[in-house]
Amino acid sequence: MGISMDWEAGLSIWKQIEKQLLADIASGVFAPGDKMPTEMELVRRFGVNRHTVRRAMSALVDANVVRVEQGRGAFVQEQILDYPLGAKTRFSQIVSGRHRLPDKRLISSEILKASATIAQFLDVKPGTRVVELFSVSEADGIPLAVATSYLPVARFEGIVEIFTQTKSLTEAFKHFGIDDYSRKTTRISAQLPSSRVASLLKQAKNRPVISTESVDVDSAGVPIEYGITAFSSDRVQLIVE
Repeated sequence: MGISMDWEAGLSIWKQIEKQLLADIASGVFAPGDKMPTEMELVRRFGVNRHTVRRAMSALVDANVVRVEQGRGAFVQEQILDYPLGAKTRFSQIVSGRHRLPDKRLISSEILKASATIAQFLDVKPGTRVVELFSVSEADGIPLAVATSYLPVARFEGIVEIFTQTKSLTEAFKHFGIDDYSRKTTRISAQLPSSRVASLLKQAKNRPVISTESVDVDSAGVPIEYGITAFSSDRVQLIVE
């Protein structure tokens, strides 16, 4: 059922629909990440034709208020987090510094034999036992990144339990006498997520993610973690420092 709109003289109807939808978003009728009504639902709501609705929605997309995902529809744009990549990159500190609530959930863990690639980054021999931590990082309950971390078991025996309790690798490292560590390298690329990653990020598979491949070292320069992280490109903006 449509609503009775008191159309304002001298202002295009599509512009007035845009203003109404902006008001809906501002008041929380549609929250960040929510799916917007379909084109036909808006046609019925406002009692106008499709072209008028498309003009209004196009304006919201151009203003970066709404994003369109092919095959899924239109969604209210989430708040974009500026995420600095530097020598002391710390997820919890970055998120807290933006007045948002950080959280990290361990999805799975496994003891593996290091492949040649993992061994190279951790500076260990291929076949060395490493622990794989697969986790999701969130801000205010919204998933921002999915990470796979590899750490040498010999140095971090029992880290799975500690990480589960602390929800922070930084805090977990302190249990092993590492009070400070630094980012040695970060490689950045864009790619499409796997089905699992897309599901955990609550996004479509055809939405690219920002992928980083990084190595962290202790104060002596010894590698302690090799990590691969997929950031939501709709919610995170990486800043290289």
